[in-house]
Amino acid sequence: MKYALPLFLLLSGIVAGCGSSKEAGQAQERRPSRPAPVEDGWHLSPPVSDVRTIQFYLTGDERRLPILPLRSGETLTLAFDLLHNDRGKPLSVYFYHANRSWRRDLTPSEYLDAFQRDDLLDYQPSHSTDVPYTHYTYRFPNQNIDFLISGNYIIRVTEQGMEEDVLFERAFFVSEQAASVDFGLDNVMVGGNSYPSLQPTARFTPPATIQANAFNFNVCFVRNGQFAGARCTDRPSLARQPALEFYLQPETAFEPQVADYFVDVGRIRVGGRIERTDRTVQPYQVFLEPDYARFAGTGFDPLLNGQIVVEAAVTDVPQPGLAAEYVDVYFAYVPPDEQPLRGDVVLSGSFNDWRVDPAYRMEWVAERGRYEGKVLLKQGQYEYRYVVSDRRVRRALTGASPRLENLFTVLVYFSDLHLNTDRLVAVNNVLTR
Repeated sequence: MKYALPLFLLLSGIVAGCGSSKEAGQAQERRPSRPAPVEDGWHLSPPVSDVRTIQFYLTGDERRLPILPLRSGETLTLAFDLLHNDRGKPLSVYFYHANRSWRRDLTPSEYLDAFQRDDLLDYQPSHSTDVPYTHYTYRFPNQNIDFLISGNYIIRVTEQGMEEDVLFERAFFVSEQAASVDFGLDNVMVGGNSYPSLQPTARFTPPATIQANAFNFNVCFVRNGQFAGARCTDRPSLARQPALEFYLQPETAFEPQVADYFVDVGRIRVGGRIERTDRTVQPYQVFLEPDYARFAGTGFDPLLNGQIVVEAAVTDVPQPGLAAEYVDVYFAYVPPDEQPLRGDVVLSGSFNDWRVDPAYRMEWVAERGRYEGKVLLKQGQYEYRYVVSDRRVRRALTGASPRLENLFTVLVYFSDLHLNTDRLVAVNNVLTR
């Protein structure tokens, strides 16, 4: 097995804070001391219908994952739009700590410095767009919000001062970066696939500040920012002590995965994946070339890490966050032999946080021999896929080359008995080609 030093670590961002009124600070003290209990597992409130284009990233690059080095001076940026709202209103944000299984734990005073919530006051109406919206931006840590400990976190956006009136939730991570993690990949053949699965391995030496049993450490691996599908192991190899080595068993390795589809609607004009447009209607209409079940994404498109890119993609208007248009984007999916499939075809992508949502179910159009669907998207770049259960699609893709470029994220957790939670002691992002 060959080991590679990290290709890149988390890069520096821009420090920016958002203020909160004295009245809001007083209101924070009246909230419950503990969040409502939530069972283990990835349970995040999906956005209400008027919330669109949620972006969440380490400040400086929209493609970067929301992983914050503890006490680094860097910030995370949360941006989103409220549709059909040209005046805007203050909102609130609440923060929850979670263990590595995403069970919300601890009281705010155990993981937050300063206030227990903050108000979202940085919002502006869109600039003369056909679909009116209000654009919100929030950066933290700031003078009102900072973190005492590392770990998994959840940010909840709500109506102002109303913790249970939820607009949406998103996950993020605060890492101590207390250890250097080396990363390796082995190819293993599993289940008769035409291409090998990827078996990741992480090796690190526990920091001297942590005197604990090796079995108090756990490691999770994530591919291309899909944190809901993290694959974890709690069984270290002790053959190289004091270093610990964690790897996935072959049956839980990352199976070969064809590239997701990519679309750039930063410019509303024919070219690339855009077959035709119609600017005579509101919203504008953008018709994409059909996607064929027997072909995956090209693998040559830019890797967005599951993120939405707006600012870097919309170059023909100033301040894209406020001036980019919302357009109706028409998708078409052609199944094998142009015959309907068993079960639904659901469109999933960065525009809906990769959820398999019935609202994105596509309709069969017999006269054209394909499934069609429409999604209202802000100008920008997106990754997406079609979720189908029919085995014919899997057979049609047999032999298709898997994507070679992938971003793997390694998260190293330590079960801290004193804090009664899991600390995130190190994170490493490694780009493979």
